[in-house]
Amino acid sequence: MGGDRMSIESDVFERHQPDGKRCEAYGFQRAGDVWRLERTFLDGAFRAAVTIDAVGRVTGEVIDTMTDEEYLPLRLKNPAGSYVYGVRHAYEELLRGIAEACFVRVPFASAQANRICMKVQETWGDAPEFPWKEKAYATSGVFRHPETPKWYGLIMPVTWAKLVPGREGRVEILNVKVTDAARAAAQDGCYPAYHMNKKYWISIVLDDTLADDAIWPLLNESHAFAAKGKR
Repeated sequence: MGGDRMSIESDVFERHQPDGKRCEAYGFQRAGDVWRLERTFLDGAFRAAVTIDAVGRVTGEVIDTMTDEEYLPLRLKNPAGSYVYGVRHAYEELLRGIAEACFVRVPFASAQANRICMKVQETWGDAPEFPWKEKAYATSGVFRHPETPKWYGLIMPVTWAKLVPGREGRVEILNVKVTDAARAAAQDGCYPAYHMNKKYWISIVLDDTLADDAIWPLLNESHAFAAKGKR
């Protein structure tokens, strides 16, 4: 994510979900749907203000207590000098401590992907498999019918440009097999499948554009195909 302010936090908290009781025990203060915590580090030279929003996203601000201003060198992509590196390392250690104490590991990055994953496990008892060792694909999870064993779902991170040429950013998608791919792909949040046969497969962006209740019939249809041994 380059030099944007979320790069440090998103790297530490990727595929982590906050636990409210553990956050409270750690010292986070709740204000509505948001949790906040302030902690000093490096012998009080800096103060970290950490916020967890309603969807579990973590942001942070590091304040130089001498000037009471944000310490902007922390956000440089390639910080120069041992002092800046030391501040960044100490802040990352503080965040990792929060992650260990207040969060639980989840299979995927997006909240919707994890909700879908949970429902799959509750309904069919299938946990995602992560068959690829390459770093670029290591977080891509496959749902496989245990008897055939054919895929009926694939959750993977992609750049938006793979779906919408020119669009920036990244998103997790769910690939499923359906009877009428063209019709299904015409819905908001659905696209001709990335990296699979577009005649039968579609890609659904897991950013809540399409509600869970609307995704489930598509996934259920894909599961039925896998049960028949078709691909």
